[in-house]
Amino acid sequence: MSGIGEQPKTVLYLLGGSALDRLAYRHLLHNELQRDTVVDSGFTPTGVWTAMRMRPDVVLVDSDHPTPEVLDAVQMIVRLQPEARVVVISAAVEPHQLESWGRCPLHGYVVKDGGIEELRAALVAVVAGRQYFSAGTRGALDRGAARVSGTLLLSRREAELLPLLARGMTLRDAARQMSVSYKTADSYRTSLLRKLGVHDRVELARFAIRERIIDP
Repeated sequence: MSGIGEQPKTVLYLLGGSALDRLAYRHLLHNELQRDTVVDSGFTPTGVWTAMRMRPDVVLVDSDHPTPEVLDAVQMIVRLQPEARVVVISAAVEPHQLESWGRCPLHGYVVKDGGIEELRAALVAVVAGRQYFSAGTRGALDRGAARVSGTLLLSRREAELLPLLARGMTLRDAARQMSVSYKTADSYRTSLLRKLGVHDRVELARFAIRERIIDP
């Protein structure tokens, strides 16, 4: 039984692709940071679903690459338990990688080069209800989040038109496929470009590839 006035134990969930890496982090968290991991899993939907039954307070995500599998796992966690606080531990520092991570609502992002003390600071912050982001990462993460917000604001027909134009289809052919007039498709295109903040097909294609709407 907890003593009077004792703080409830933080339920910590460690998410990572390699069982060996997860074991190493469990030992590091216990021995160096005095934090015990209650549950860990890989990125498979079954693994995430099972782990989330523990109702974790904090989720540590160990991944150097924001692959679709990893991003889907983090987004699944957020859907299952919106109040869980998610912290990514990653070697990724390039803007395009950080922008991909921005697709997920994160409470912290720790660059591995920051070492144990930075991870300690991040855990202290998120357990207290605050956020923690390694220096130089917040701007790119916010840009990624803004792009996702822009995509979510598209109408159904604008979202339908986006991949067609990004793959190089002419507006006339896209209108035909969507069963609308050329004039209507042109109005969708104008609104689409404005909402996404892009100016031509090249920028639209880059956006669609970066956001994994189409394959490279």
